[in-house]
Amino acid sequence: MPNYYENDQGKWFVDPIVANHDNLSKRSTAQFNAMLKDRNAPTTDQLLQQLTQSRKDQERQGVTINGIRYAGDPSNRQALQEAIAFMEDAALTEFPKWKDSDNAFRVDHPLTDVFDAYRAIGSRRSLLIASEGQYAAHIIAGTLTDLTEVTWP
Repeated sequence: MPNYYENDQGKWFVDPIVANHDNLSKRSTAQFNAMLKDRNAPTTDQLLQQLTQSRKDQERQGVTINGIRYAGDPSNRQALQEAIAFMEDAALTEFPKWKDSDNAFRVDHPLTDVFDAYRAIGSRRSLLIASEGQYAAHIIAGTLTDLTEVTWP
């Protein structure tokens, strides 16, 4: 295998003494380019981090109940839980005013819709985490090296 060197501009080249034949030079360059491609491929840890971020992005999208979107990010899940607890403690069934995740205001918004959204977000989150676990196992096994193949439920 020929020796590779990096010049002061960051360009790699093949040792000219070893690569003086055109075929050897072409083959060596192709082998070296393949090696560089492998070197620039994300590590397992990087892929796992990207996978987790992708799952969290999917969670943030949330769910839609009766035409109203409810975000699934942690702060919104907490806000939904607090709103449900307050309404149940107050024995109320409708929110006089409700601001949805798309910043639209609603009047007389039913508690049941908020409760259904909270449950649907939890269910979707559970499915996303299960899928993340399956994809992570493939990444660790080396059978998944590109997240463009990932599809979320």
